[in-house]
Amino acid sequence: MITESAAQVEFHGGRARTGPATWGQQGTWDGIHGWLPELKPFFFLTKWLPVPLLVEVGDVLDVLGELVLRHESLRTRFHLGPGGDVTQEVLASGTLPVRVHDRPADDPVQFGDVVATCWQRDTATAFDHSAELPVRLSVALHEGIPVLVVLVFSHLAADHTATELLAAELTALLRARVDGVPPPPPRPALQPVDIALAERSPEGQMLAADALRHLRAALERMPPATPARAEPASPRHVGADLESDVLPVVVREAARRCRTTTSVLMLAITTALVRCVCPGPLHRLDVMQGNRTTPGLMGSVTTLNQVVHTVTDLRADSFADLLARAGRTMADARAHARYDSRAVAEVVRARGGVLEPGTQFNDMWSTLPRSRATAEPDPAASELTWPATSEAERMVLYFDVRGTPERMRLGLMADTAVLPREEIGAFLLAFERVAVELADGDVPLERIGELFAESRARVDR
Repeated sequence: MITESAAQVEFHGGRARTGPATWGQQGTWDGIHGWLPELKPFFFLTKWLPVPLLVEVGDVLDVLGELVLRHESLRTRFHLGPGGDVTQEVLASGTLPVRVHDRPADDPVQFGDVVATCWQRDTATAFDHSAELPVRLSVALHEGIPVLVVLVFSHLAADHTATELLAAELTALLRARVDGVPPPPPRPALQPVDIALAERSPEGQMLAADALRHLRAALERMPPATPARAEPASPRHVGADLESDVLPVVVREAARRCRTTTSVLMLAITTALVRCVCPGPLHRLDVMQGNRTTPGLMGSVTTLNQVVHTVTDLRADSFADLLARAGRTMADARAHARYDSRAVAEVVRARGGVLEPGTQFNDMWSTLPRSRATAEPDPAASELTWPATSEAERMVLYFDVRGTPERMRLGLMADTAVLPREEIGAFLLAFERVAVELADGDVPLERIGELFAESRARVDR
């Protein structure tokens, strides 16, 4: 039987300070509290890491303390001011609770189940950001020997890229402890308070003003709501995931052949498939941007991502038209993705307070390091699953791309009044097939419609 005990991570000697929230933090705070008491998956980011051999529990706790000390976002409390603005309080020293799970040799429970249990428990309640540091920690042992570290971060402390940075750094710190060498130095990066102060500088305010001008122009073109195509299911929104070893290979090959980036290519494929189910001619498109555009921001551990509201034209004569449009859309989004979210909300309210649901595109995969794998991917290894349902969402389609350099995961949460369940799966299967064909040559738009219809038949079976 697995036994559970309590431990602590200690950190000492950091820099204590307070400051305003960054634009990304303020927007994330508003997003979280706009949904509470309902919990949404985006509130949390989860990660687990193996612990190398010859490391004891005390070593793991020491290394976790070093990680927390390096990154101010992990030792920050957030407070809501009387005017609704959020401030961040960085602690110089303190402790974090750790749950320790010890599995005896004869216990049949698998460590994967231990990880799932930790994640389920640590995402069952929202973070109390004013009293709790924004990370929850567990360590899994086998007969007293550390095997895994399980982490749950608040989205206020980290975005997807920051979570990967933390995982890589923790791995390097543990390896240094095993090898008996000094820990690798921290990566140069701006801390969240520094970012917040830069956003309030004249240069930062100019970025925000440009973003508001771009938003106002987009609002002038906003189309009406996407009409229903079917009787909605209950729950109304259904999510599907497609995991594929083939997609990382063919997306890179297709982007190289089309002389574009993987992110632009995937947005163009997404738009081509949206054309199959939305009437057009215009469609609301939200593009999520990571905003890691300078050396100081590349290594920052915080939440930097912000969404850019745009409108895309679904009319096209060829996939090349959609590709060129996707390139312009992504360039515009990158240029206008740093803004004061409260000011954006005021602009939207002045327009009537409502943005009609559209599509959100969030590419979290393209920033991952390139794979060194040389093995031929197996098309049969692609797996379609149905991990989530939701009664209420704010978009017709949420499309995100994540995974590892070797295995891509496409996720689609859709309103079943617009995209019935079988078409949700078909959208993902067709995305893979379009990417495969684009790696070899041009694909007519009519062919993309055929691939969507064929993929729907596969889901129906």
